[in-house]
Amino acid sequence: MKTYAFELSGEHDTLPRSEALALVEINSARFSEVAFLDQCLIVEAEDLDVQLVASRLAMTHRIIEVLAISDANLEALAQSVSQLALPRKRYMVRARRIKDAAPPADAVEHEVGRVLFQNGYRADLSNPEMVLRAIITSGKIVLGREAARTDRSSFEARRPHLKPFFHPGVLMPRMARALINLTQVRASEMLLDPFAGTCGILIEACLIGIQGLGIEVQTRLVKGALCNLQSLDCSLLLGDAKRLPLQNSSIDAAVLDTPYGRSAKILAKSKEFLLQESLSELFRVIKRGRRMVIVADSSLDALLANAGFEILQKHTDRVHGSLTRQIFLCQR
Repeated sequence: MKTYAFELSGEHDTLPRSEALALVEINSARFSEVAFLDQCLIVEAEDLDVQLVASRLAMTHRIIEVLAISDANLEALAQSVSQLALPRKRYMVRARRIKDAAPPADAVEHEVGRVLFQNGYRADLSNPEMVLRAIITSGKIVLGREAARTDRSSFEARRPHLKPFFHPGVLMPRMARALINLTQVRASEMLLDPFAGTCGILIEACLIGIQGLGIEVQTRLVKGALCNLQSLDCSLLLGDAKRLPLQNSSIDAAVLDTPYGRSAKILAKSKEFLLQESLSELFRVIKRGRRMVIVADSSLDALLANAGFEILQKHTDRVHGSLTRQIFLCQR
């Protein structure tokens, strides 16, 4: 097995680690978590499809094949680097310091370069044949070869207000993608969003080869959202989440951001009734053993348990002073 470090983003405390682990599990023969440092997850994995994982990740910057882990001082780093057996390729080394971790990134880069030069390696900053990456965090320096990087900039181009049709109160693209990845849904499988809205979740699913199916109760939103779905493998139906027009056990995964009664209307006699009926329907249509992520503005523990779902993980996401989202990863 090889050891990999995931250079996590700092935009959320718990979701980046959970997203990375979810994808490692379904894209490797076997794996184990070695350590979880500040913004750095280290795993051992066999036959990990690194490029596929990187193409899906939303809350990771890079995946690094780990060569050495040393204490966070230059003497220990130099000793670790001196023992490396690297291919004779021109290299570039870059370091990232997490928060106020020491030593400084430029000092780490200089020390790695110094030792490698002494050992006969040559740097090439303009056209390197391999990129070495160091993560300085939690009293450790994690050094390795960059195996893959994520295209996080693409998410910015898909921010909600830049889409053809916009409605306030939706998930940002990186958050939507991360929640999709938590479900472990694979390419060509079917993901359902029964509160589709402007279809931000479904767009992120379709972009990684997943078939999207949306249900939306408001005619105005369906008409507008269809503008956002052009050229994507996605179906959007006018319908009610409380009465899904789907067969039993026909859906591989679901991700839904429930109406809060703020910018999103609740077309039911109460929010609790809407959630109760919708969860019952979701339990009916999701395949046994498969996953669902549901986002709400309050605790759903009792409602999920009553519907038959097992809660695997809970996360919180503070949006602003009056709204903290509750995120539940469940299994049918």
